[in-house]
Amino acid sequence: MTRRWMGMSALPFIALLATPAAAAEPKVRVTAEVILASNKGNAIDPPTLAKMKDQFSEKGFAFTSFRRLSSEKLSLRRKPVEVKLPNRRTATLRLDDIKAGTATVQVDISHLASTTLTLGREGSLFQHAGEFEGGQLILVLSPDEAAQPRRVAGGSRPPYDRGSAQDAMSLTPDDQ
Repeated sequence: MTRRWMGMSALPFIALLATPAAAAEPKVRVTAEVILASNKGNAIDPPTLAKMKDQFSEKGFAFTSFRRLSSEKLSLRRKPVEVKLPNRRTATLRLDDIKAGTATVQVDISHLASTTLTLGREGSLFQHAGEFEGGQLILVLSPDEAAQPRRVAGGSRPPYDRGSAQDAMSLTPDDQ
């Protein structure tokens, strides 16, 4: 009789583990870069950051030097993911929602800022992440290359969705 009871009680537990909700947890693959923007020198390292320099200049943030300090690919889910910053802060990223190809991501920079950003399949989002070595750290979130739509040769679509990146650009937490 005890044996029969144990076999029956395990069935609901196994069914709970196999529910579609657990298998369908939303996730978004992003690249998180930490960039040091400063007015010390005029280095752009790597050269692809020249586009970021131009965007910042257009918005009135005229830094002369941009240097990538780190880059990592992340898979964001509802469970928070941490990115260690060189200024002893931590960026905590958590996926809030995905709707129509747009992800809503909660970004918390320890002891500095907490904001929600909207990330599409193109463009990048910039979040101020504090001071470091006489400059400003910028956390850059971009959709992973695999998530970006493919382009048809000769298409008229711009290679970069400037609006989403510029709308989210912030050097002060109050701007978000």
